[in-house]
Amino acid sequence: MKKIAKVAGVIPVFCWLGVLVGVPLIYVLVLSFLTRGPAGTVIARFTLENYARIFEPMFLRIFGISLGTALITTVLTLLIGYPFAYITAKLKPRTRSLLLLLVMIPFWTSSLLRTYGWIILLQTNGLLNTILQGIGLIAEPITYMYTFGSVQLVTVYMLLPFMILPVYNAVDKLDPSLPEASRDLGAKRWETFLRVTLPMTAQGIVGGVTLVFIPAVGLFFIADLLGGATMTMVGGLIRDQFGSAGNLPFGAAISVVMMLGVMLCVGLYSGVSKNSEGGLF
Repeated sequence: MKKIAKVAGVIPVFCWLGVLVGVPLIYVLVLSFLTRGPAGTVIARFTLENYARIFEPMFLRIFGISLGTALITTVLTLLIGYPFAYITAKLKPRTRSLLLLLVMIPFWTSSLLRTYGWIILLQTNGLLNTILQGIGLIAEPITYMYTFGSVQLVTVYMLLPFMILPVYNAVDKLDPSLPEASRDLGAKRWETFLRVTLPMTAQGIVGGVTLVFIPAVGLFFIADLLGGATMTMVGGLIRDQFGSAGNLPFGAAISVVMMLGVMLCVGLYSGVSKNSEGGLF
């Protein structure tokens, strides 16, 4: 009876996943192999042309921009987030709680609203230029908007908490006796960090890298608002195919490729997490 009850309890979950997740995924997969008809219609004729188009130079460039932005974002958030998380984990409980609260506060505000806040700050007649001109550091306004740097800056800002929290969790769980034993045995601080602390917190690093890299690839609204027409991300390309371009099969094909990439990242994270339980390096 217990086994029957367990199976009966799982059935609604599988039904929910099947209807809300499985069916849309299958629909997108099937759609990616169909042909675009006139006026944005879809013809039930099998083709691989949608996947072949992805390898055209223009679309490869968009994929390259998206992956490059995601990679740079991941590296920068790790370089900023790891020291912050490490230091925070060593502070007194009250100070630690305050800093973690400050990290979490941005989640309480819409990411789109925060992006517009950056636009107000970075635009030609914005707050930053006004302050710099007011104190005499610059004579003419500096152009921050519609550049790769502004997109990169805001993307790092948006995703930094996703790096800090997993790393903080890993550092907080680190047995303090292990670094102490390393130093007692004559290891220097940097040797202790590289040979003990870093390997023992590798699972948090991998988790943070996964949580940052995956959304960074498709975080297209930041590029739309701060990069302008000069910078198109994969997410924006998919939106355009389903919207203004009216090419649903091609948009579905790009979506399938993106989903495969996400599954690959999750699979790598799962494998590395298992290896890192006993030390990754």
